[in-house]
Amino acid sequence: MKQQRPFAIRALNFSGRMLEKIGVSWPALNIDNIHDEAKRKTGLNDFGEEDYLAGLEHLIEATDAEAKLSQIGRIAAKSAMIENLANRMQMVDFVKNNPAVKEEVITQPMFIMGLPRTGTTILHAIVAEANEHRAPKLWEMQRPFPPPAKNSADNETRILELEKNVAMLEILAPEMKLKHESSPRLVEECLPWMATSFFQEQFSTVHRVPSYRQWYLDADPKPAYQWHKLFLQYMQFVGKKNGQSPRRWILKSPAHLPFINAILDTYPDALMVQTHRDPLKVLASACSLLSTLRGGFSDAIDPIKIGEEESTFYSTILNRGIEARKQLKESKQFYDFQFDDVINRPIDGIADLYEHFHLNLNNESRTNMQSFIDNRPRTLHGKHVYTMEQFGLTEEKQGPMFHDYRQKYVRSTL
Repeated sequence: MKQQRPFAIRALNFSGRMLEKIGVSWPALNIDNIHDEAKRKTGLNDFGEEDYLAGLEHLIEATDAEAKLSQIGRIAAKSAMIENLANRMQMVDFVKNNPAVKEEVITQPMFIMGLPRTGTTILHAIVAEANEHRAPKLWEMQRPFPPPAKNSADNETRILELEKNVAMLEILAPEMKLKHESSPRLVEECLPWMATSFFQEQFSTVHRVPSYRQWYLDADPKPAYQWHKLFLQYMQFVGKKNGQSPRRWILKSPAHLPFINAILDTYPDALMVQTHRDPLKVLASACSLLSTLRGGFSDAIDPIKIGEEESTFYSTILNRGIEARKQLKESKQFYDFQFDDVINRPIDGIADLYEHFHLNLNNESRTNMQSFIDNRPRTLHGKHVYTMEQFGLTEEKQGPMFHDYRQKYVRSTL
């Protein structure tokens, strides 16, 4: 499955294939070199605790051995590693100079989780419109330093830089906008904060790195969630300096699902929201998105393999979520949001969510959320077309993998 690319990119990828034929991989994914590049980029030397090293080592090894990246893919992968290390170093430096960051109290953050394509993105965006809430925007997570300025115009340079990256992704994977809208100016998943620990599912989304993904599922998630909290504290600290009052943080990612216990260890009063939809109606769409995204950085895309691997992965994280929820002493800390309600009655569904958590939904927040819905139709960029057959998915093969989850949680018909 190959993407259509401009001549310059095809030429660059061709040169990479020629280098591979003589045994040269460029740029080299070398851990010492990546550290040195991060030091040069920031002018700093301290990476903080070494809990990130195992993840970085596994990611480098898997990217080199398994991802089958094109030349542009290798460049992008190495650049991302350097960027994440740079963000880590700058956070370490900022906290050294501003130790009060760690005194910030994060009260009842709301985590929205569920399989991809179950409504997490739109629900997150709608709830974030409430005036008592605050959700991080992509630019704030990817370019957190220097600290965001009070005057929004002073943040434009870094946002425009990131918009160039989005434009490049649209060139590499032109169908991405149709399948998943992303912009530095929009609220987004909070995974970039965990990338500084090199513990993050998006690495496996952008590139096929199965050994890294297995390490990630088996590793201790607590250090990464401590970094997640540190970034929240940092943003709240900076916000106060800019005259902003703290609001409830609204966070989301399907990748939180297998780590419920780590979230509650880090944020004991967190409000947890899980979206539900039949996995068999989700898988093909998610595989289609994954194929397009990975296809921007590799020409070795196997749709059938993607279908097999994602089925196993989704089954694993759902079952981990089920087991974690069984162990919870306080089930009221969770709210289950059916996909039908996300699509057909979002405001009423959110009102039910508020009532469950004993929150007050004021008229201004309700109006803001409804206005957002009215101005963002689901087919804003066209219709996403896919089939289960493309990815070798069938009810007979995949159905039994999700039997327990379907029986316990799925009520949606869409």
